[in-house]
Amino acid sequence: MRDLGISEGAPNSGAVAHFDQLGWSTARINRWSSWIFLLAWNVLALAVIALIPYWKFGVPVWRLPPSKFLPGVALCGAFVASAVVAGWLHRECGRRGLLLTAMSTMAIYGMVFLGLNVFKNDFSRGVTLSVFVLALILNLAPRLLPASWPLRTLALGALMFILVVNQSTAHLASELAARFTPAHSSALIRSSYYNLRLDTHQGPGSAVHGGSLGRIGDRYLLVTGDGHLFLFGPNFSSNGRNFSRLPYRVPLNGDAFAAAAGRPWETFPGERAGIEQSGGDERLNPENFRTYGLLLQEIGTKARIFVSHAYWHWRRACFVERVSMLEGDRAAIFRGAPGLEWRTLYETSPCLPVHGKDRRHGLPFVGYFGGGRMQMMDPQTILLSVGDFGFDGLASVDALAQDRSTSYGKTVAINIADGHAETFTIGHRNPEGLFIDNAGNIWSTEHGPAGGDKLNRLIRGANYGWPYATFGTDYGSFTWPLNKPESSWGAYREPLFAWVPSIGVSNLLVVERGLFPRWRGDLLIGSLKAKTLFRAHVRNDHVLYFESIYIGSRIRDLIEGQDGRILLWTDDSTLISIVPNTGGTAEALFAEKCGGCHQSTEMSGNRIGPNLAGVFGRGVASLSGYPDYSPALRHMGGVWTASRLDAFLKAPAVVCGSVHEGGGDF
Repeated sequence: MRDLGISEGAPNSGAVAHFDQLGWSTARINRWSSWIFLLAWNVLALAVIALIPYWKFGVPVWRLPPSKFLPGVALCGAFVASAVVAGWLHRECGRRGLLLTAMSTMAIYGMVFLGLNVFKNDFSRGVTLSVFVLALILNLAPRLLPASWPLRTLALGALMFILVVNQSTAHLASELAARFTPAHSSALIRSSYYNLRLDTHQGPGSAVHGGSLGRIGDRYLLVTGDGHLFLFGPNFSSNGRNFSRLPYRVPLNGDAFAAAAGRPWETFPGERAGIEQSGGDERLNPENFRTYGLLLQEIGTKARIFVSHAYWHWRRACFVERVSMLEGDRAAIFRGAPGLEWRTLYETSPCLPVHGKDRRHGLPFVGYFGGGRMQMMDPQTILLSVGDFGFDGLASVDALAQDRSTSYGKTVAINIADGHAETFTIGHRNPEGLFIDNAGNIWSTEHGPAGGDKLNRLIRGANYGWPYATFGTDYGSFTWPLNKPESSWGAYREPLFAWVPSIGVSNLLVVERGLFPRWRGDLLIGSLKAKTLFRAHVRNDHVLYFESIYIGSRIRDLIEGQDGRILLWTDDSTLISIVPNTGGTAEALFAEKCGGCHQSTEMSGNRIGPNLAGVFGRGVASLSGYPDYSPALRHMGGVWTASRLDAFLKAPAVVCGSVHEGGGDF
């Protein structure tokens, strides 16, 4: 068809006769049929593009969370704009038309890419590139089709088929990925005092991030972010099937909150909470509505389970943090016996509104500022940490952490018998870690804003300064507007340590059992952003040093097991067990005997000695980039075999024919 830069075809003769009676010419018929085809093509093409995020996030564009929704809409909008321009250019024929269409599509998407870069959006590059390439193809394809209605119909059918297959295949791929994810994997890492074996077990999934661990009897309990309880252990099976679900779901009403928000109660893959991502959007975020902490108390054969969690008062359109308690015979709980019911032990006050002048501006519900960790102060008293939920005097009218009439930004001591609570400390932002050691010291970790995560030792009645004393800054700024001069911080208790920049600190513990004797008395501190386990050697309220042990997952909670192993719960819904490696595996022996001088992976470079990755079959003294081979090795010649390497390790001077010198080996 000439309008699209291709030859015209003959329309159906009956249709022509009918339209001739209406005074329509063949050219006019062809023009209208071309526009109808282009419209149908572009509608289907837009649907295909809108489903591309399904491969990455598991949902189409219109169901993406706020931080992903706007970039996704921008990419779809760019296709609409480029399709309109391509339609306007339809009169241009041949190569010129193809070139102009391609250039206009690239220019429009180039502006979108520039906008994403300027606003520092972390939208998936894979999705972005896929949408761009697909948009370019879909804008050019109509120009390459012959003007034949059977072929056009076939092309539309093919696009419809791609649309259906795209969604069904992406859904199937996500199901297969979940099904074939290894239930168990192991790794060895080196720390200052131990070679550590990390056994990672795939745990039960959760609609939202969060969750916490606890010891009960000779077993362990896990509460997921969406409130399900699982019993596991004491033996850690390699197939990851030792999580037994208990029929006692925590009474957090996330579905009711999601209904008020008009969005699903779930966390999307790759999505993480953060004030810096809010973009001024005041919609409620159900993905942040979750459990916070788990505490277990055993009294003879009975057990009490305490869970802190968000709770939505739908009639008043406000939320609180609540501690719910389940009490019963331990063996009955293990069996999942019916008849046990949760009851409310404690609820923060006042109820925080999400509408009106007293709401928090920006994100009305900052659920990830809940704190919510609990420890036993004595058999009848719980210490609970409560965050300020972002009501800091900057995004809200009042700074609740300094208002003694509220529960927020505090630690509170709760009497188990009657639920009566007293303020223990004030001036906290988001105290996500809490631990009381055998000596009675109370340790806490606390999130700062952009920088200023803290390690505190809590003293009854102390004020820890937030929001008037912080080492952090506001997001996107170099200051915290409410900070008082540091010289006037005398009324506030200083932290033992502050992290700048932030590590996204989570929970902590003191090593008290015997599996890691050289760590005994040290703090182990989890982190979300840094994905690292930090070991703090603290003496006399001074942090003498930190050791960083990179884990590679966002550590949500950690406990010390009955046998002294360290258990981590991550936002990947994995349980990681850490023990000293005492076996005689090749990896362990290499890490212990050789790893100080040699690397064993291709990307790690050289140390004092050359990299040993791929040493078998490699020429002796032949590694490029390593200049320190001994003269004896350089004259030795040949290649390394297993038998030759064994002989060299036993008697290097004999194999080389002379005395081996220094670190220049292999």
